Amino acid sequence: MSLAVVAVPWLRMSFEAPGLRVALETGGALLAVTTVGLLVRQCGLRSRADHLWLTLGLIVLAATSLGVAGLIVAGTWAPSQARYSMGGNLAGTVLLAIAAFAPTKRLRVRARAIFAPGLLIAALVFAATSLFAGSAPGAGRVPVQVAIAGTLVIAAAGLARRANHRNEPLLRWVAIAVVLAGFAKLDYALFPPIGAENVHLGDLLRIAAWLALFTGVIEELRRGVRARSEAAVAGERRRLARELHDGVAQELAFIRRRAGRLGETPDGIEILGAAERALEDSRRAIEALVPPAHERLEVALERLGARLATECGVEVQVNVRTAADVSDEVRAELVRIISEAVRNATHHGGARHVRVELSGTPLAVRIIDDGSGFRDGANSGLGVAGYGLIAMRERAEQVGGKFSLESVRGAGTLVQVVLP
Repeated sequence: MSLAVVAVPWLRMSFEAPGLRVALETGGALLAVTTVGLLVRQCGLRSRADHLWLTLGLIVLAATSLGVAGLIVAGTWAPSQARYSMGGNLAGTVLLAIAAFAPTKRLRVRARAIFAPGLLIAALVFAATSLFAGSAPGAGRVPVQVAIAGTLVIAAAGLARRANHRNEPLLRWVAIAVVLAGFAKLDYALFPPIGAENVHLGDLLRIAAWLALFTGVIEELRRGVRARSEAAVAGERRRLARELHDGVAQELAFIRRRAGRLGETPDGIEILGAAERALEDSRRAIEALVPPAHERLEVALERLGARLATECGVEVQVNVRTAADVSDEVRAELVRIISEAVRNATHHGGARHVRVELSGTPLAVRIIDDGSGFRDGANSGLGVAGYGLIAMRERAEQVGGKFSLESVRGAGTLVQVVLP
């Protein structure tokens, strides 16, 4: 955009608008302070070295923006004071460049071990820049603006590389903000500001940089809230699993042992069967509440097939043709659908053999049994075979999948779930 302004003179964006300039400076300063405050709250002051350098650099830049805005709003801004603004901006950008290449390991020392040298560096850069820019008010400012832009380019390159390497969205937003700020400084170097009452293209680019950074910080806060919510849900699921294991499951196991003493009486056999079914249900509930962490889908299906074979007394064959990486939610729902399909096949269809297949792109799970089926025709529908089929379809739709079922009397049943 700045190069286009050089090539086309009538695009030069600088016009007198005192009210707009005050609004831009005030809004930019408030946005900068708010962004830095949220960043400090999210990252903390005892996290990583690069986060501390980044926070310190943004604090210096926000303080500079706030100081300039205060002088402009008060009507005391003078062109001779621009050297202090450039000094603060260069000091902040130097700290950002250091942050782009600082270690990412968690700190083992106090934050002041970084803040002290960081503030010293900022003070030295500020003093040197102010003296240099003040010694030659006209010619001295252009090299400073170019130096700020060059430092921002270095910082943007380092932050973008680190963001891609570590997959950190916040650093990507910081890199975008730094690029916008670099273009703003380039515009200031090509077209020095005319006066305190004029609005320049660089002013708009500078505000856009703070908006980009603010967006990144808000997204980071949202991810933090989501992560804490998921952790709370996982903690509650573990608590419920413990309660089931230590309470209901233990009592059912006791009932099953005592029922075994009743011998072969009809009541004893019924009580023993009911206790065994209830105990198995409690075990499945515990496993569903706390599935093995980060278990791949094919591993979960192999383990599920072995368990269902023992539980239902049927041969379960698992064929994995495609390695799949799915979320914990998708894996859990697929496990429940497969479990329901195999139990239906054995309990209602009298199946002796069940085959579970995982294949295709998009990913598809097929459960095929050799049972008796339950309806003539190609497609059985979903509303006529009981709640189990309805629950399977709802589980598939909950994770964005498509559920289908085919059953021919005397030829078995096919259950299929296709994921997006």
